[in-house]
Amino acid sequence: MRIRKPIIPLLLVAALWILAFMTTAPAALPPGSYDKLKAEAQEKLKIKIVAVEQKAQSDRRLDVLFTAEVLEVERSETGLKPGDTIQIHSYRWTKSYAGPKNPPLLPVGWTGIAYLNKADGDAKDADTVYSLAAYGASFEECE
Repeated sequence: MRIRKPIIPLLLVAALWILAFMTTAPAALPPGSYDKLKAEAQEKLKIKIVAVEQKAQSDRRLDVLFTAEVLEVERSETGLKPGDTIQIHSYRWTKSYAGPKNPPLLPVGWTGIAYLNKADGDAKDADTVYSLAAYGASFEECE
């Protein structure tokens, strides 16, 4: 008499293993999400980074404040124009995490396209403070 191995327990173990792996892998947004966020951004600007400030928020997260000069304006709901100076609140995860694409840590002198939204807050310079519109896909290199 031959003993058959039950297939259901093997499938269950395999499914649990796959589920455990998926929960530790970084989660991305659904396809097309970054493009949609960019299309809905209040500001699409060509900028040059003129200053970068970093502050460790925790052992996993770095808060970043970019100061940028506006070089060109493709669209601006807040009335930005070339020559304006803005601040961009960003962040950088320093250890693995689950979530959208990690924003780059741009160097001083970087020039490219930024997709931004007006930042919330009551800061003194609130008129010039912006946040990322498309997470880590908010910056693009110029062609």
